[in-house]
Amino acid sequence: MSGPRIAPLTEADIVEVLALWTASEGVGLRGADEPGALARYLARNPGLSLVARDGEAVVGAVLCGHDGRRGYLHHLAVAASHRRRGIGRELVERCLDGLRREGIAKCHLFVYHHNESGQAFWRSIGWNGRDDLLMMSRDLAGDPNA
Repeated sequence: MSGPRIAPLTEADIVEVLALWTASEGVGLRGADEPGALARYLARNPGLSLVARDGEAVVGAVLCGHDGRRGYLHHLAVAASHRRRGIGRELVERCLDGLRREGIAKCHLFVYHHNESGQAFWRSIGWNGRDDLLMMSRDLAGDPNA
């Protein structure tokens, strides 16, 4: 892919990536997305999360990690000015390659029910929705925004 350069997302990128995610519809940020928490996630999953830059500007980013048996993608976003150029697809494929290198055979992601454009993107690159599971969460810290 010519155009933006893609590299591992590092702690130094977090502020700019948070700005991209905040400006992107369909990305829901919570307390778990504070810079310190993101730095811990990156340290736990070295080299798997990615950032795309056009010059110095962040134009795409995705969090990628695993728990030892399943991979997870979070917060894939591409700046509106750079969409439909294959950046999102390239970020995803590189994440999946990284998970494969780690011995992970399956990856999950979460999309809001109301995020129709996000669902359409994921389906267009080969992902399938599941209706046999219900995601459930429990707050462990007493913070409803965690």
